[in-house]
Amino acid sequence: MSPSYDALWWAKAQSAGVLQVDPATPPVAGMLRAAEPDASSVWLVPAMPSGAGHAVLEELGTPPVAVEQPNETARVLAICVTCCWRERSEPAWPGTTATLTQIKAVYAGLRGRAEQSSDLTLIVGSLRRLNGTGWLLWNEKAGEVRLGPRVIGWGPAQLVGLREVCRVLPEPPAAVLVPQAPEPAPEDPLLGAADE
Repeated sequence: MSPSYDALWWAKAQSAGVLQVDPATPPVAGMLRAAEPDASSVWLVPAMPSGAGHAVLEELGTPPVAVEQPNETARVLAICVTCCWRERSEPAWPGTTATLTQIKAVYAGLRGRAEQSSDLTLIVGSLRRLNGTGWLLWNEKAGEVRLGPRVIGWGPAQLVGLREVCRVLPEPPAAVLVPQAPEPAPEDPLLGAADE
């Protein structure tokens, strides 16, 4: 593909974050592809240079973690990794679907106390922030969450650390999932413009 094609996708990723596209979308230089388990769509995720600092990540529009309530958000991300990445010898993406009930149970176990009414507000706020940045895919209506496409950028060193985090966090209860019809991938205006 041409440099202008790649630049267009990079500009789109900078403004919108991770991008869900049709599987037939040609590769983009410098972007990782994360296929949905049912192969209905793929996610384009900017590949981060090794050791990229906060300034580089901010410039690319991909901050490492949502900045509002960073400790709580990081805690909820760790809990979601524990709940969604059950086969830890396998890659983290796409993981499995976890429920809000599981997340609340692990959160209460981590805090060492019974669930409190304020916990749900903190958890849901963190899930929304992590969904907005592509770390998680949060279906608020169904109360279900999956790891987001940005996790494909985790290298072996990060996965070793995450396995240790998962080992020390409380085990989640079994998930009870609600059957859902898949949503079609949104049509990409960039592909339509190329056909004209």
